[in-house]
Amino acid sequence: MLIFFLAGTVLVLAMIIFSRTLWAPSGMIERLSKKKWFQNHWLSGGYLFGINALYFGTTICLLFLPIFTNIPYLHLVLMFLATIVSIFTWSAFSTAWTGSFKNRLKMALTASSFYLILALIMVIQWVSVKPLYPNEDTFMRALGWMLGFFVSAVAFSVCFIFTAFLGKRSARV
Repeated sequence: MLIFFLAGTVLVLAMIIFSRTLWAPSGMIERLSKKKWFQNHWLSGGYLFGINALYFGTTICLLFLPIFTNIPYLHLVLMFLATIVSIFTWSAFSTAWTGSFKNRLKMALTASSFYLILALIMVIQWVSVKPLYPNEDTFMRALGWMLGFFVSAVAFSVCFIFTAFLGKRSARV
């Protein structure tokens, strides 16, 4: 398990470092950058918030797939693919959006706040773990909430970094 976390950390750091050379779908970038509503930081941040929620919901639904199959480690492949798709989407949004740095920060905070809300929910659940029946060991449930918090916090950080700091800026202040 630790190896997967370390490999994921190295992969995400490599993607952040080499973010300028990441492939991004140019058709999507062109279509988004031409939309007038997309250059509004609240609307584009809200749109990416919705996309993040859609990706998260889809991934959760797909994670029930290994229950019905005998394919080992399918859940790890699904989570890896969801991470890659999310990072490419954040990179495309960051490239397509232009504006001042202040507005870029607002857009990034709005867009990544889905994962911040999710992390807060995980912390609340983690802190309030109680046994469901007498003498129940709640360690594994608490560990699950803690890992959920870790994943949500990393997703918030990476989404915020990609959308706030790695895009192009306009000359406007």
